[in-house]
Amino acid sequence: MKIKCKEGNKLMKNRIAVIDLGSNTTRLIIMGYKSQHCFKLIHEVRETVRLAEGIGADGKLRPQPIYRAIEALKMFNALCKATGVEQVVAVATSALREATNQAEFLADVKREAGLTLRVLSAKEEAYYGYLGVVNSLLLNDGFVFDIGGGSTEIAEVQRRFFGRYFSRQAGVVRFTEQFVNSDPINKRDLRALEQATSEIFADLKWLCNGPGQMLVGIGGTVRNLARIDQKRQKYPLDRSHNYILSQEAVEIIFDLLVSNSSQRRKAALPGLKADRVDVILAGTVIIRHLLKKGGFTELVVAGQGLREGLFYEHFLNEYNPPLFPDMRAFSVQSLAEVYEYEAAHAQKVRELSLSLFDQLQPLHGYGAWERELLAYAALLHDIGMQVNYYDHHKHSAYLVMNAALQGFSHREVVILALLVRLHRKGDVDLGEYGVLLQPDEAQRLAKLGSILRISEYLERSKSQVVQKLQVDLDKDPFQIRVFAQGDAMIEVWDANRNTNLLKKAFGREFEAVLA
Repeated sequence: MKIKCKEGNKLMKNRIAVIDLGSNTTRLIIMGYKSQHCFKLIHEVRETVRLAEGIGADGKLRPQPIYRAIEALKMFNALCKATGVEQVVAVATSALREATNQAEFLADVKREAGLTLRVLSAKEEAYYGYLGVVNSLLLNDGFVFDIGGGSTEIAEVQRRFFGRYFSRQAGVVRFTEQFVNSDPINKRDLRALEQATSEIFADLKWLCNGPGQMLVGIGGTVRNLARIDQKRQKYPLDRSHNYILSQEAVEIIFDLLVSNSSQRRKAALPGLKADRVDVILAGTVIIRHLLKKGGFTELVVAGQGLREGLFYEHFLNEYNPPLFPDMRAFSVQSLAEVYEYEAAHAQKVRELSLSLFDQLQPLHGYGAWERELLAYAALLHDIGMQVNYYDHHKHSAYLVMNAALQGFSHREVVILALLVRLHRKGDVDLGEYGVLLQPDEAQRLAKLGSILRISEYLERSKSQVVQKLQVDLDKDPFQIRVFAQGDAMIEVWDANRNTNLLKKAFGREFEAVLA
């Protein structure tokens, strides 16, 4: 399904670009936003420049990587100007931080690409990665690691706050050049790579699993491992953010990387990016070591990191530290506003849905989690109208399924999308997403979806005429008494025409009547 949405949302007239010049890859994101209100990713571009390539004992960046980096930065700046970006935040990390010709490179970038680069300290690099993760995942306590081309940063998270940090020159480009001299890698090189990894993280004493602790990974290596694992398992969602990557999966991929030459790896590992074929083994060795050292059986993959952290510092500048007080609620509200939802209508459908949920609780037995998801689905149910009225329930589901909802598991994203799809018509159809859901999910979706559907039709005219609902479970059929301020004849009529899913889900007849 191809969907086109309006580009010029008046709420997001402000635009900011964040450029991250890394040791392996340079990336650009452009965000449209209204401060403290809503935001949307407008553009994302990446280019492999290998800035850390060939750095020798003199610590100097080499001419060819410098040329590649400046050409990429020139292109990025041109895109920013063409798309009306008001502010550009450009940073550089490990390779430039350690370079002995840093000053000359910065001057060249200023002169040739028109950009002023800020060189981040190791602590700043760890901090901004932490900000990107904690504002996009439900991480209260644990650790965030970021493996780049030249270095690895690790941040401790305590009650959502930034704690200790660790940084070492252990990156995929640096380690590949130093230790990988055979293809496929031979036992001697592999031992040297693993030994160097063990030694460089030897004094990292505080990385340790415990109750409620999470290990979160940032960076192209961990995202690519997730993509490979998803291809291997025929995973139905095309998203790496919040994907759970098991230690077992990392071991399987590691074995395939070790046993195949760089030429054969693409065929042996579907999902492997062409520009990571030669460096991904070094990153995988680091990830294996961190999992074992910390005693973790899995890690959570973060699709947001340093660049988004820099954006959140700007977007949430009224908060100290810049963290969303309620990430999930903000994310849903932001998505609704990005697609210019009808706020009064959505809020009324939410109000009616929660009233029915609470009164039908003796029949469904669900709790706070289901209630929260139902409320979010009610706010998002009509965002597909931005695409087209016809089949807008399907368009809404598509937009939810493909949105960067923050703080939601993959299972929750699927449930939200399927609930939104049910608000208008049709029966529960899990389709390919059933593998991500629980055995009783179809029943849960039917009950919650039927509540959302009746609430939608009780707000048919979008005039908020219905003030209150009262369910009488002693009547046969069950009675939904509708208290209105004004004429609610169309609402009651349409609700009674659309009780089929409600009857099927609860196994009882329902009837809406004017009070």
